[in-house]
Amino acid sequence: MMGTMKYRLMALYVTVAVALAPIIAFAKSSEDEDTVKLEARLEGYTTTVRMASSSTALTWLMIGFLSAVAIAVLFKNAKRTHLD
Repeated sequence: MMGTMKYRLMALYVTVAVALAPIIAFAKSSEDEDTVKLEARLEGYTTTVRMASSSTALTWLMIGFLSAVAIAVLFKNAKRTHLD
């Protein structure tokens, strides 16, 4: 009984997703480019407050740092106590 219900729910989810996908894609493509670029936080400034070019360097540095922290935890001695 539960297996049949899971199968029917999954079929319903897939059907709804397939039915709504074209509608969502059409709604997203109907926006003009000017309204997408406007942000209320940036309106009213006389000078450009956006950065001219963007880079992903800080993201990569953060990934490297977090990876180093994660790998350092792997090499922690499990038998070490607070009495060392």
